[in-house]
Amino acid sequence: MLDVHPAHHAAQTWRDFFIHIATIVLGLIIAVGLEQTVEYLHHLREAREARENINQEVATNLDILQDNQKDLAKTQQQLAKNLDLLNSGASDAQILPQLDYRYDLHRSHDAAWVAAKIDGSLALIPSSQIGHANYFYESTEALEPARFRFFTDMDTAEALLDHAKAVGKVAASDRQQLLALTASAMGRDLLISRFSSIQIKALQSNNLQ
Repeated sequence: MLDVHPAHHAAQTWRDFFIHIATIVLGLIIAVGLEQTVEYLHHLREAREARENINQEVATNLDILQDNQKDLAKTQQQLAKNLDLLNSGASDAQILPQLDYRYDLHRSHDAAWVAAKIDGSLALIPSSQIGHANYFYESTEALEPARFRFFTDMDTAEALLDHAKAVGKVAASDRQQLLALTASAMGRDLLISRFSSIQIKALQSNNLQ
């Protein structure tokens, strides 16, 4: 901060007075300029750190999405098999050991993106550089309800299956519910997989450098 001290002696002429005023104004201009320069450099550092953190998070999320795609494809095949078994008319003893509603999806990370939004550093990055990343994070949030319903279908079916295995048979009403849950989970699996495929392309095209 610039300290402005009064002159040690009063100005004797108008020339001395204006020189004194000019000195004060120049000092203030220099002080403000230095403050703005420090602030600008601070913003540049924040933007650089935000880029680095988001890029690392994007790379991690790309790996997660690709692993999830493999599990979604595997789950889709198993669900199709479950549907065929439930519709086959085979005995409970034959179908129970083959039914499977396990899945292994992982949630993507968003801490770096959220932090950059909260502290304002995201606004310091040109919009042309964050388009693909922004699509990923927004579409992930929009997809959460479908993911939650998929998890609910699979977990409910797994609970019914565990009960059937415990008693050694599938009640007619439980079989019908398993059929409905299986078909529902297949549709949601396909929806999530399609969205994830688009998200993978978006992250692969990420140009946040």
